[in-house]
Amino acid sequence: MTHIAEPKGGGLKREMGLMSAINVIISVMIGSGIFVSPTGALKYSGSVGFCLVVWAVCGVISLLGALCFAELGTIVPRSGAEYAYLIEAFKKSHRYWGPLPSFICAWVYVVVLRPAEIAVIILTFAEYSILPFINVLGLESLPKEDLHNLIKLVALLGLGIITYINVSSVKLYVRINNIFGFCKVFACLIVIFGGIYQLA
Repeated sequence: MTHIAEPKGGGLKREMGLMSAINVIISVMIGSGIFVSPTGALKYSGSVGFCLVVWAVCGVISLLGALCFAELGTIVPRSGAEYAYLIEAFKKSHRYWGPLPSFICAWVYVVVLRPAEIAVIILTFAEYSILPFINVLGLESLPKEDLHNLIKLVALLGLGIITYINVSSVKLYVRINNIFGFCKVFACLIVIFGGIYQLA
């Protein structure tokens, strides 16, 4: 494979260190699904052993995808991820149709995939943020519809805070992402070792 030269001129200032870059990758790879889906996976798999096999197979598939993206990132060192990779792959094939796959990919990501993904993540965050306080604040007496509205309100507040952090400063985002990255890994270790303890 040939290495694509990095474009000269402007661009984003590179301010992240190695540890921050690793935390960004960890945050991308370990999503909120690890905290939401184990119950459903165990319920539908029927046994703990088969559930662990499914998780291991999915982990290997995710690792292969991550390694492919790592290779593509070293070959095409430009921002844009899938868009940049598809442009580089198809732009020479046709003057007008060559950029079409990258445009479709970017359009689907911006209009469909990312908004849906963010909605699921932020609603999961809101639900897990409210659950510990339901008994303390006496929210168990609330009608289900009002509780759902409260979850949506907390989700909107969380989304607003995240948007402000991302817009205001890259360094602030990196610091906060480092904190939450370590918390996420720590929570995963608790889940893993708690499961091993229960199985032993």
